[in-house]
Amino acid sequence: MSRAEKAELRAARRARRAAIAATADASAGAVAPTTGRDLTTASANTVVPLPRRDAPNRRQLAPTSYAEPPAVIAPAPTVAATGKPNYIRISALLAIALPTLLATIYYAFIAAPQYVAEARFAVRGPEDSPSPTDALGALTGLGGSTSTSGDSYIVAQFIESAQLVGNLQRGVDLRRVYTSDKADFVARYRPYDFEDTIEHLTTFWNSVAWVYYEPISGVITFTVRAFTPEDALRIARDTVRESEKLVNKLSERSREDAISLAKQEQSRAELRLKFARKAVQEYRDRMGETDPITAATAKSTLIATLEADLAKAEADIAGRSAFLNKDAPSLRVARQSADSIRSQIAQEKAKIGAQTTQDGKGGSPRMSANLAEFEALQTERDIAQTAYTAATTSVETARMRAEQQARYLATFVEPHLPEDSLYPARLQMVMLVLLCSALAWAIGVLIFYGIRDHTA
Repeated sequence: MSRAEKAELRAARRARRAAIAATADASAGAVAPTTGRDLTTASANTVVPLPRRDAPNRRQLAPTSYAEPPAVIAPAPTVAATGKPNYIRISALLAIALPTLLATIYYAFIAAPQYVAEARFAVRGPEDSPSPTDALGALTGLGGSTSTSGDSYIVAQFIESAQLVGNLQRGVDLRRVYTSDKADFVARYRPYDFEDTIEHLTTFWNSVAWVYYEPISGVITFTVRAFTPEDALRIARDTVRESEKLVNKLSERSREDAISLAKQEQSRAELRLKFARKAVQEYRDRMGETDPITAATAKSTLIATLEADLAKAEADIAGRSAFLNKDAPSLRVARQSADSIRSQIAQEKAKIGAQTTQDGKGGSPRMSANLAEFEALQTERDIAQTAYTAATTSVETARMRAEQQARYLATFVEPHLPEDSLYPARLQMVMLVLLCSALAWAIGVLIFYGIRDHTA
């Protein structure tokens, strides 16, 4: 209520009070002159009856002649009386009726039908098996995550990415599909000169395509809209095909990563074995013998034979010394034979040990040093051979395990040709526009009156 209306209401109340007071004064003045005229004209002997006075009503608490009548609130002036426009009605027409009318015209006569193609698939692998812990982890978010669930999230994100949009653009030509003459001006793709990029097309793609991953069952649901059934089917099939290529690529990459470490270990073991074999070959070329261990065994056998012969010779000399003179020729020949055997034993032992020079220092190494070197080389070669064999076995095991853990895309709901358009939902959209407009208008009116009352 404005200030002018309040002032008019107060003036009307004052006018009514003044009218009531004037009526009361007029009644009192009419009684007083008549009574006076009767008193003056009557003679002295005339008995003038006094006016009858009624007994006061004791139940009446206060005289009614002085009670103020109840105030009557004047009705608010109408638009015709004030001459002011009804802004509430005008705002309702603009905020509710106009948007609803436009939405009705668009969805009834202009909006083009849109057809929906749907596909459902899942990423599967050998480790996929239903278990209570996986379901509990999917519900609580505390665990149960497997490699296939991670790949499923990757596929869902790939469907919304610009890479898939680029692949579909090269295969299906999305720009041509969504700018055809069958599309209306609101739902079609509007490539502006400065926004006709892959990013702008990706934004539009995410408005017509929808993907949802259900973590408990691992099912991915994909739907796409187009203005013809054939385009919707072709886009859905190409999207499933690109997703399958991505899963195969991820599986191949996982298989390569699984056997990559084993192959690296095999390469190192193979290089080590090559070096060990080359060292043994160089040793044989330098020493001129193929197997020093066999040569050392032969020399040890020879020394043992010579020592046995020496023992026999010394026994023969001791036996002859008992009855022959020490200068006897036969005894001298026996001693010479024993000395030669002893000298040969010393030479053979010298070949096995290190040669010693006259000043007491060690000379060139002999058979023992060569044998030690060869044994070290042979030990290194045997260890390298064992490591190479183990690395080769690990590579084969990793390859078999990777083949068993290969993942694939299982499509159990193939895209089919839609027969009826599901979008737009014409009646639902008109009712939604009406409801939103009414709510917005009501909120605006409440805000306006709240501000006006606080500022009045």
